[in-house]
Amino acid sequence: MDIDILANYADIIAIPLAIIGLYYIIRQLKLALLESERDHQRRQDEMTLNAYNTVRGDLRDTIRRIRIKLGLKDMFAELSDRNLEQIMGDNVLRDDVAKMLGFVNKFAVGINYDVFNIYLVNDSAGKLFIQTFKQFYPYIDRVREDYDGFYRDYENLVYKLESIRYGKDKIDSLENIKVTNSSYEYYHFPRDFGKYLFRIFRS
Repeated sequence: MDIDILANYADIIAIPLAIIGLYYIIRQLKLALLESERDHQRRQDEMTLNAYNTVRGDLRDTIRRIRIKLGLKDMFAELSDRNLEQIMGDNVLRDDVAKMLGFVNKFAVGINYDVFNIYLVNDSAGKLFIQTFKQFYPYIDRVREDYDGFYRDYENLVYKLESIRYGKDKIDSLENIKVTNSSYEYYHFPRDFGKYLFRIFRS
């Protein structure tokens, strides 16, 4: 048989073999990506639960101590002007309020960076986080006179939790609280790896 004919047969056979090989490579990459995402989800859930269990007792004790000192009966009680001045005039009380809000703000930052699972946070303490933000918004608004960026991550977390719990049509339940979305763009690895690379090369 002529060598050229054999070469043509070899080329014909090589093409489908290459396609099959490429298919299996893509399939293996997808399986690896899926397993990586599942592993990330497991680690994220574990970190969320561990972090919340670590601070839960201290957070609830701090909230209870603050509300007793201010005479607030529950998380739905409105913070009065007198309560606000009481916080601003008492360094110990103010430190407790800042500590309480700081706890939740750290969770919000972790959610932004895909470290914590927002759905687990919502199930564990979504209502507490939302109502605490609403209740102490007068204090947050006051300290933002010094720096507008205070507790912005917490604020954005409230927006997201409201959306998850009540749906988009219920977000107005934030009433007169102004929610500002973050200007940062966060990436969820490995799902958004291609998007991340594209942004780098584009810039």
